[in-house]
Amino acid sequence: MDRRNRPNAQRNNSSARARAEASRRAAEEKRIKQEKKEARKESFRIFRGRFLVFLAVFAILALIVGLIFVISLNSKPDAPKDSGKISYYYGGTEKRKTDAGGLVVSGGVYFCFNDLADFLKMAESGSAEGLKFIIRSDDVSTSEGNGEEEYILFVTGDITTIINGQEAKLSLPSKMIGDEVWVDTDLISDYMNGLSVTYDKNSSSVRISRLADEELSDGKKIVYQPVSFRLKSTDPIPNSSGTSDTGNVTGEEEYPEMPEITFANDLSEYEKYMNPTGEMRDSFLTLVNTTHLLTEYDIPWDLMDITFVDTYGTKQLREYACRSLEALFMEMKTAGFWGMMVHSAYRDYYYQDNLFKTYVQNELDINPNLSKEEAEAIVLTYSTRPGTSEHQTGLAVDMDTTGTFTTDFQYSAEYSWLSENAWKFGFILRFPENKTDITTIQFEPWHYRYVGRYHAYRIHESGVCLEEYIEKLGRRTAE
Repeated sequence: MDRRNRPNAQRNNSSARARAEASRRAAEEKRIKQEKKEARKESFRIFRGRFLVFLAVFAILALIVGLIFVISLNSKPDAPKDSGKISYYYGGTEKRKTDAGGLVVSGGVYFCFNDLADFLKMAESGSAEGLKFIIRSDDVSTSEGNGEEEYILFVTGDITTIINGQEAKLSLPSKMIGDEVWVDTDLISDYMNGLSVTYDKNSSSVRISRLADEELSDGKKIVYQPVSFRLKSTDPIPNSSGTSDTGNVTGEEEYPEMPEITFANDLSEYEKYMNPTGEMRDSFLTLVNTTHLLTEYDIPWDLMDITFVDTYGTKQLREYACRSLEALFMEMKTAGFWGMMVHSAYRDYYYQDNLFKTYVQNELDINPNLSKEEAEAIVLTYSTRPGTSEHQTGLAVDMDTTGTFTTDFQYSAEYSWLSENAWKFGFILRFPENKTDITTIQFEPWHYRYVGRYHAYRIHESGVCLEEYIEKLGRRTAE
């Protein structure tokens, strides 16, 4: 080949290769674009398929929920027309229909005992603090009967009641609604004869009926069984928590006539609290000790904060004890004693439990050689186990001038004043120095207990402790 033609040939070859490379790249780009297009189509197809599946599942779930809702609406053919009401029937007649709120609780349903008393023509006496119902004899027409009839006595808000002089535990605490007492229907099942009670949840109704005497009834006339209480009369003074009903048989002749009482302040508004009368007079003779126990359910219904009295933090007592304590402090301050302070009042079951355990641990820390039983024995000389503490009644108060709770308080002028005057306000020294063998508690000059003036005066004059006084009343009424 002519050397002059070689450059032209080389240039032609380079141009051919460039064109081939450009064609290859164009084909590659076209292929990539096509693959991306196919990938987008595939992604859309997958998304559409999943979306359709989601719609199908959603529709199925909605259908299921709808069916469940329809079934639930139609599965209660006996549901009450007004589920917020509860009806009460006595002998087949509706007595009342009232809001169910607070009446239907876990474990029971409440009914108005006043309604039952009307149905049975029972006599009723007392007040909002305590109501007594008497099953009158057929041959006695007076409202109070002749004193030998069966009765039940409620202390509102308490889980205990008194039936024919015996203490009985209720399933649920009684409650006051207006001026009526409401109790659990278990009371009828547990303690009454001649009655039946049923609670129908579907119709939201309580039905109480007399039971027929099958032997005396015939096709023309129904003779009902007599209504009575299962607990029969014993001593009218119960030696445990609750209310007592002593009537007037308390050995009046054994005690001197109560002297006339004058106060430096006008305490007329406190008089009914310091000196409760009628059914309330004997309502505070609650005996609590190592043999007469309270449970965690024994919670006073009428607790109130102590006011007008110097206290270490907020303290509470039952209403009658609280108002009487206010009067006591007013007189004490007028007499020139300003150093007194309440250090302990109402304590619930669990607080006492923790307190007792703390005291036991303190004794073990002081003397590690003690056994737990030995430490508990020491603590029991100055404190009590849960359920045996008077403080749980809401009627006991610890007060002195220092808060150290030592017997040195007995040498103070304040203690001398209390020794002479506490009874006027319904309080007694609960653990006297010469009664430790009976109370099992060491002398506590700071511990005072409310019982009401009537009984406080007699305890003060006779020099007995509460255990002796209640035992004496029990013997007297038994005679």
